Amino acid sequence: MQTKLHPYLSRLDHLRFYAASLVVMFHFFHTKQGDLRQGNPLISLIDEGHSGIALFMVISGFIFTVIAGNQQVHYGGFLRNRILRIYPLFVFAVFLQLLFSTYNDQRNYGFIQLIGWLVPFRSDTVPLSPYFVQLWTIWVEFQFYLIFPFLLTFSRRFGARYLWGLLGLLLLVRALIFAASGSVRFLAYETIFGRLDQFIIGMLVARIYIWQADITCIASKTATQHQPTGNPLWLLLAALAVLLGLHAFSWRVGYSELASPFWIVWPPIEAAMWAAFLWAYLHTRWPGPLALRRRVDAKLAALGSISFSTYVMHNLVIAAVNAQLPLLPVPGGPLAQTLTTGALVVLPATLAVATVTYWLIERPFLAMRSQYTSPTPPK
Repeated sequence: MQTKLHPYLSRLDHLRFYAASLVVMFHFFHTKQGDLRQGNPLISLIDEGHSGIALFMVISGFIFTVIAGNQQVHYGGFLRNRILRIYPLFVFAVFLQLLFSTYNDQRNYGFIQLIGWLVPFRSDTVPLSPYFVQLWTIWVEFQFYLIFPFLLTFSRRFGARYLWGLLGLLLLVRALIFAASGSVRFLAYETIFGRLDQFIIGMLVARIYIWQADITCIASKTATQHQPTGNPLWLLLAALAVLLGLHAFSWRVGYSELASPFWIVWPPIEAAMWAAFLWAYLHTRWPGPLALRRRVDAKLAALGSISFSTYVMHNLVIAAVNAQLPLLPVPGGPLAQTLTTGALVVLPATLAVATVTYWLIERPFLAMRSQYTSPTPPK
């Protein structure tokens, strides 16, 4: 995301676009095909496209840590910026969902349900909200915001071992829950007790990124911005690891498997795959003419800038498309038709709606954000 608060890393916006697109394709795919265990890793990527949420979580931990750098984070200013970032569109979607359910589904929601959605904890009406059921991730994300300044402070005081210790504690908690109840899937997938692993891994990667940037600045004696120089082969290998990792997960466990003990360890494994991809993506030197690379970079960054709107609005668009349009009649049967319709109809339609909500709802509030970091006083 581009702000005036830190050097702009446009490729993070690329990654946000990829993450949002995966989630859009995943939700549309599952309205038509259900949960499959295909032999094709590319199909598994869409079938397990919920993994885009993990990429979002890793990016969050990474970018907040990079923004903070070696500076102090002011808790109130940080939360104010986070509220301005997510709550305007979030409130819009919540009002829309509750009013739609009241007048179209005769559920007669009122003030109590509204408060239940706006407080950053899971509302009991989420399962009855098909157009915005994905908003549960916003609550988890805001829980990250509430604790991030403390995680940052403690990791500075005690070193990276503090974050590694938290990862170990989360693994232990999930193992105990599984031992007690025989299932830990919901805890690992839908709560901070699984998603925090992914946020922390993003923070750990950011610490290395900051250290690398500091070394570069010392070597060059100037505060130069990061310039990608890595071999594209590393990005290919990282992408292959994600593809095969999700394929193995889909084949052996799958999104809908509730009783597998693999959910104990899956959150950090999933995050590690995406963290490697993020690292390789940020460091890869693109081939081709400079002018072409700049155009591609700008286009992908623009799509990434509307990724939050894409995520919030996509299930409503999917429901409208499913109600009004058939699958595109391409060869290859229902599976090929679902994938083609998702890529050529649902995703572009979602991006079009997201562009509108971004410019009319998100962007005006984004301009109200302010600085929330300051230089650390010398000891």
